Amino acid sequence: MRIAVVGAGAVGGALAGYLAATGRHELSLLARGAHLAAIREGGLTVQTPKGTLTSRPRASDSAADLGPQDVVIVTVKGHGLPALAASFPALCGPDTLVVAAQNGIPWWYLYGAGDGVTPEPLEVVDPGGAIWSAIGPERVAACVMEVLPARIVEPGVVAHTALPVLAFGAPRPGDHAEKLAALADSFNAAGATARLPADIRVTLWNKLMLNMAVGPTSVLTGATMGAMEQAPGMAAVQGRLMRECLNVAHAWGVALPDDIDERLSRGSGVPGHKPSMLQDFEAGRSMEIDPIVTTVLELARRRGVPVPTIETLWALTALKERVARAD
Repeated sequence: MRIAVVGAGAVGGALAGYLAATGRHELSLLARGAHLAAIREGGLTVQTPKGTLTSRPRASDSAADLGPQDVVIVTVKGHGLPALAASFPALCGPDTLVVAAQNGIPWWYLYGAGDGVTPEPLEVVDPGGAIWSAIGPERVAACVMEVLPARIVEPGVVAHTALPVLAFGAPRPGDHAEKLAALADSFNAAGATARLPADIRVTLWNKLMLNMAVGPTSVLTGATMGAMEQAPGMAAVQGRLMRECLNVAHAWGVALPDDIDERLSRGSGVPGHKPSMLQDFEAGRSMEIDPIVTTVLELARRRGVPVPTIETLWALTALKERVARAD
């Protein structure tokens, strides 16, 4: 297949490295800046727990250079997608599958969300429906990155500390089955773990619960995963955040299991890792507050679900970002 990775930074670069390792696909990257320049000059290097993957994919900062694809994997964070809306028509032919690999509640969430739910963009993450119009929800699928703690070591070099665990699925179960199965098979062949759950929304909310518990709290505290796991009282705070997410998911008909206590007791397995939201804050980049937090508040409001802990977290994190950016 012809596959383009849009936003080939840390996560996108890692995914591209695994796809390139199979030798099965014609791979292209849409990247920018020093990372793009390094990939063009010396190729892409992905440092994994099982060794180093090197490849020389085609790379550009222009979608028009890459042309129509069979599959487009989008790893740009959800709040950054509207700015890329104009790029997608150049990448999409009549049968192109767009795989959205973002944290949080995505722009397509209300498509196929159940009887009586109007299929429409979520304004919080897709102002004016720019992405909805440019891509179209009928051609989208999700990739939930259940495990992929990646970072850019230097331009052209990506590292991750745990083998990837990925889940693929369409908003309407059964759609795009052939291409999704081929993608999952490619990642499995390259040494990652990829699966095809029956309902991708269950997997999406499971990951969102974790993002909610560790992302904004790491920004407020500056703590790594391990430091938060060891701090007195933090498990109780994180548990309240996760349970409020659980209640919102249930209100929208998602059969999410209540395994919160077990998940918190198990730990992350990557104690030294800084959540991506903290990495973005420390680097002066905009954070995923809207996809991870604000969208949950919106879905809670629509179903009348009380989420006081999430409301408090949202206010504090948004204020910290405003104060930091004003300095």
